[in-house]
Amino acid sequence: MDGARPRPVDAVAVLVAAGLTVASGFAAPVLVILLAAAVPLLWMRRAPLTVAWIGAGTAVMLPVLAVLAPSVVPSLAGVPVWPPASGFAVYGAMAFAADRHRGPLQWMPVVTLALAVLLLAEWPGTGPVVLRTETVIALAALYGKYVAAGRRLRAALAERTERVERERLAGEMHDVVTHRVSRMVLRAGSLARESGDERTRAAAEELRATGCAALDELRHMVALLRRGTGEGFDLGLPLPDLRPLVTEFACAGVPVELVVTGTPTPTSGAVGRTAYRVVQEALTNVSEHAPGADARVLIHYLPGAVQVTVSNTATPAVVRPAADPGTGLLELRQWVELAGGTLDAGKDENGGFRVEATLPTSS
Repeated sequence: MDGARPRPVDAVAVLVAAGLTVASGFAAPVLVILLAAAVPLLWMRRAPLTVAWIGAGTAVMLPVLAVLAPSVVPSLAGVPVWPPASGFAVYGAMAFAADRHRGPLQWMPVVTLALAVLLLAEWPGTGPVVLRTETVIALAALYGKYVAAGRRLRAALAERTERVERERLAGEMHDVVTHRVSRMVLRAGSLARESGDERTRAAAEELRATGCAALDELRHMVALLRRGTGEGFDLGLPLPDLRPLVTEFACAGVPVELVVTGTPTPTSGAVGRTAYRVVQEALTNVSEHAPGADARVLIHYLPGAVQVTVSNTATPAVVRPAADPGTGLLELRQWVELAGGTLDAGKDENGGFRVEATLPTSS
C-alpha cells in the first residue's frame, strides 16, 4: 500500500524526537535507548501498533531502571516530554491503526504509555513533565482520530463519486441504445401487424422478438454495471421524481396536481422511464389540446403493479386538432406494452380525458 510507505514527514518526526532526546542531556545508556526508540517512527504508517508499543516500552523503562539500576536513572527536570517520541507514537496508533485494528487493541499501547508516564508523578520535580506529556498524549490521540476519520470520509466520498459516475455512464448508455433499439422494435411490430405478406410478417416478428431480447439483455447488463457486482439483477428504485416535470408544466400554464398513494415499491429502469414518458406525453397533450383545463397526475402503487393516471377536466376552449390524431397515444401504448404494461385512454364521465397506464413492479 502506498499509504503505508514512509514519507518525508515521518523522517521529520524522527529528527524532532531525536533532537528532543539529545537536548535533554540524558546519560549515554539512556540516550542510546531513546534514540533507538525514535527511529521506528519511520514505520508508524506500516506498523503503527508496533511503534506505539515501542514508545510504551520506553516509558516503562524509567520505573524499571529505578528499581534495577537507580544510579543510571536520568533526571527529568529539563525534559519537555517523556519519552520524546511518545506524541508521534500515539498519533500513529490512532491515525493509521484504525483501519486494521479497532477497539481495545488499538488503545492498549496508548493507555499503557499514559499510565507509565503517570507513575512518574510520585517522583519529586516530575509534576510539570508528567502534565505536559499527558497533555501531548491526549492531543496526539485526538488529532490521530481526526486524521483517521478524515481519511475514511475521503475514501467514502471517492467511492461514492466513482459509483455515481458509473451509474451516470450506465444510464446514458442505456438511454441512447435503448431508445434506438426500442424504435426499431416498435417499427418491426407495426410492420408485422400491417404487412400483407406472410414472409414479411414473419421476418418483422422475428426482428421484433430479437430486439426485445436485446433490450432485456441490455437492461440486465446496465443493472449489473450500476451495482458493480456480478450477481443478480438490480430491482431499481421507485418511480423517478415527477415533481420537476409537473413543475415545468405548471410554469408553462397547465395547473397540475401530483398525488401519490400506496407504498412505493422498486421498479425496473424500463418501467420508471416508461412511467415518466406517459406523464410527459399526457401533460403535453393537455397543454396542446385542452388549454385551460386542470390536470391531475395520480401514482397509485398496487401489489405487483403501479398505476399512472393523468386526467384533465373538460374545457370550454376550442381544442386545437392534432396533425395526426391518435398517433401519439398509439406510440405511447407500444412503449407501455414493451415495458410489460397496459394502457387505457379515453374520455371520462365528466367530459375530460384520462390516460391510465398499469406497469409491473418488482413485487
